[in-house]
Amino acid sequence: MQDDSSPTSAPQTLLAEVFISHERLVLVPTLESTSELSVQIEGTPVADGSFHFVSVFGTDFSSFERSLETDTTVSEAILFSTSGDRRTYRIRPSPDTLPLLPTANDLGIRTLDIQSGNGGWVVRIQLLSRESLIDLRKACLEVGTTFHVRQLYDSDSNTDIDSTRLTERQRDTVLTAYRSGYYNVPRGISQGELAAELDVSTSAISQQLRRATKQLIASTFVVDED
Repeated sequence: MQDDSSPTSAPQTLLAEVFISHERLVLVPTLESTSELSVQIEGTPVADGSFHFVSVFGTDFSSFERSLETDTTVSEAILFSTSGDRRTYRIRPSPDTLPLLPTANDLGIRTLDIQSGNGGWVVRIQLLSRESLIDLRKACLEVGTTFHVRQLYDSDSNTDIDSTRLTERQRDTVLTAYRSGYYNVPRGISQGELAAELDVSTSAISQQLRRATKQLIASTFVVDED
């Protein structure tokens, strides 16, 4: 028997990308000292001191691990798995670490992904109203967390909210490559010159461009196929 109370169609929601930062948010001290790496928190972390699984993308993992040793927001960090240019760590935040998004659960806000960017976290969220976003911002500001809305747009049942997107590092790399003529024919800049301009290794540039290209193709073409 059909439940008359069940929804008959998906409601329109909002998608937002917000930037948050505070010295007591988990891993922010490490992010500030290892900006050449891309870091992603897996799943939706809760605020009760439980473990976070954190994936790190790049080549210089030693600098990340050295920063972890002095990061006051981390009480325990264990290397959990490795795969190519990706390492995943199991991290327990310190007891006095601030929640990334206080009141998000109470407000019915869905966290889609959490990635590093500019010494803080870039978080994509899905919510039902602008009022929820206003309340979330207020809760963050009350504990001293920097909170900036970078993007806000309408979503509907046809929006692919789980499609891949570029990380902050990948976006900067692709834009710099484009503006420097890397994609011109003939190329206006080599990978080595691009690496020198961004102050990273040639292998790191190659990996970032490959991952970014793969994600752009997936989000632009693959998800649109019938």
